[in-house]
Amino acid sequence: MAYLPDKLGHPFVVLLSILCTAPLVQTRDPVVRIGGGEDSPSLRGIKVDLDNSDKELVPVEKYLGIPYAEPPTGVYRFKQAKLQAPNWDGARNATSFGPACMQAVRKTTMTTPSWTRQQVASMQPYLQTLNEDCLYLNIYRPINKDGTEMRNRTVMVFIHGGWWSSGTGSMYNGTILASYGKVIVVTFNYRLGIFGFLSTEDGNARGNYGLWDQIRALEWVNSYISFFGGDPHNIVIFGSGTGAASVHLLMLSPKARNKFRRGISMSGSALATWAMSRNGRAYATAAAKQVNCDNSNTKIMVDCLRGKSADVLANISTSIVEPSRYYFAFAPVVDLFVIPSDPTRLTTKNMSNLPYDYMVGVTESDGFMYVDGVKGVGDDGINKDDFEGLVDNFVQQVFQSRQPEIKDAVTFSYTDWSDRNNDIKRRKSTVALFTDYFFVQPAVTTLNAIAPVLKGNTFFYAFLYRGEVGFGPEWAAAVHGEELPFIFGAPVGAKLGRGALYSFSNFTDQDNMYSVALMTYWTNFAKTGNPNLPGMQKPSFLGIRPNKFEGVVWPRYIAENQDYLYMAMRPRQRDNYRANKLMFWIEWLPKVQTPSQMATPPGQPDLSKCPNYPPTRGTSVRWRPRPGPDVLIGRGTKSPPVQSSSRELNVTIAVGASLLLINIIVFIVVNYRRIDCAAYRRRKKRTDKKKKLNANHSGSIPSVRILEIGPPIRGQDLMLTPEEPSGNSRSSLDYYHPNNHIEQTSQL
Repeated sequence: MAYLPDKLGHPFVVLLSILCTAPLVQTRDPVVRIGGGEDSPSLRGIKVDLDNSDKELVPVEKYLGIPYAEPPTGVYRFKQAKLQAPNWDGARNATSFGPACMQAVRKTTMTTPSWTRQQVASMQPYLQTLNEDCLYLNIYRPINKDGTEMRNRTVMVFIHGGWWSSGTGSMYNGTILASYGKVIVVTFNYRLGIFGFLSTEDGNARGNYGLWDQIRALEWVNSYISFFGGDPHNIVIFGSGTGAASVHLLMLSPKARNKFRRGISMSGSALATWAMSRNGRAYATAAAKQVNCDNSNTKIMVDCLRGKSADVLANISTSIVEPSRYYFAFAPVVDLFVIPSDPTRLTTKNMSNLPYDYMVGVTESDGFMYVDGVKGVGDDGINKDDFEGLVDNFVQQVFQSRQPEIKDAVTFSYTDWSDRNNDIKRRKSTVALFTDYFFVQPAVTTLNAIAPVLKGNTFFYAFLYRGEVGFGPEWAAAVHGEELPFIFGAPVGAKLGRGALYSFSNFTDQDNMYSVALMTYWTNFAKTGNPNLPGMQKPSFLGIRPNKFEGVVWPRYIAENQDYLYMAMRPRQRDNYRANKLMFWIEWLPKVQTPSQMATPPGQPDLSKCPNYPPTRGTSVRWRPRPGPDVLIGRGTKSPPVQSSSRELNVTIAVGASLLLINIIVFIVVNYRRIDCAAYRRRKKRTDKKKKLNANHSGSIPSVRILEIGPPIRGQDLMLTPEEPSGNSRSSLDYYHPNNHIEQTSQL
């Protein structure tokens, strides 16, 4: 079985850490007073002067390490943090970041890919100080060039990713984005891992403390951002990965209602399998067992965990607690408070008429993280056996039922039949598989559900641009989080020439153009809910021309048309992103996974009401698909050449042909039963007539030999399943539930 590497090997967050080391021109001593009186608490920050020769860039003041909630330590561990009002005396020094939240610091080895080692190394400076007392935020506010304050600025609050277990807000420097967009940028820390998401599924540890921290940060911003020139009525939250899923969850949460106006989810959705923990108590029990806590009672167990040192809890072996990297043990749960129900239900039922604008996007190779470092995947591609092993591992751990059929169908759908033995193309298909399932399908499903009912605007983008600085190997396309340096203005900072924000990077003029275009779109959306307004894309910036985004209008996403912005080397409008593959996941897969309850065709007799109906040949009809070229051309024949441009169409035809074959078989069976049932009734009628005649002639009832006939075959016996017995059907696209694997994984 192909080895699945540590999930912390995400390459997207770490490079942005260099953003915070920019030795730009800084002058000290800007002060903000929080309150109206002379004795009100104040903050002393840092002023950063950017390129005064360019009218688009203005100075920025940074206020770092501001406490927004009470320390969640001691008896307050595994509880909601309380909002902390500014209560210090005099001027507080806000010139350095607060400590990062507790987390396991990742180590690398010589076998770790070189690009991952570089990223992990660049992350280390921001994890030098870890503490449970970590609930701090950072504010980047623009000011006029003459030093006067800007008022009523839009506020952009960034929620960092890190798969619920790593990262810190200090890794993301909002200086360039605030300066160019004339917006206030806020970053912050929130509790991670067991500290942020331990859940016993009862009142002793409800979970979602990390989400509560995010809500507290928004409450603080709403209450005090006006003293920094921000508009509390125009706040947008944006994030990447689990930060993007957090944005979606906060949109669904009644506890975050009216605390922000817009959301941007970059490569993440609450509908993804990794966004939620499905069995909090089992994971809590496993963690407690690992640190020798009595787990027979949840109260005793939680009290014991509160007594353990933070270092011990931060370094609990995730390989024992989490048997799979396709979901997470310590992640958000349905707690009936922050998340009152399953996100799928909330998205489809509870988002009607909400006053949110929502932007959602993906990168071309978001799923690269699932093949990064996997055995068999490398510069030469991936061979057939390793590919099938990876698919088998994915299907077994994500889906609860119908695994053989799903594995065959996934293998078939993500095989390039025009060149099936090409390991390079197979590697590309492998990345596409994980991208489609874990990122694209949840994003599109979310937008299709909310676009018709949301009061605000909806927009979708696909990021395919690969800049000079790549987050992965040369063969990888734009990977997860690769748009982040452009959104935060890293190439623009490097262009200023006063200490590159990426000291080891050599951004090109085209990278700079892309960064300006994305900052324009993102800050436009934050201000108005429309990425095209108020600032149109300009023909040049810092002497760079042309701007390839000039004149490109980003269309609204409507479920019927599914328009989006294609952010490639040549940006343009497109529609129906990866439609064929998405139909496989959204339409075809649920029909295969859910046992079919066959309804009686109109005009046909209801066979379930036929008394003592004798079975047909065999006891049931079961469908065992065999996805592959045999479906199209017959076993033993050679597949004809297929143009690569039409291979997705061929997949669709194959799927349609399979379903047609099933319908024909079912139709034959139903009609055979109808004829048999009618013949049975005729025979019974003749037998009853003979009995009546014999009774009339002899005056006695003749001796009759009774034959025991099997039970009737009803509609539910026609389930399309290879081994499962008849029973209740499951909802479509059932995710893997740890309840089904407790004994085999970690003996919870």
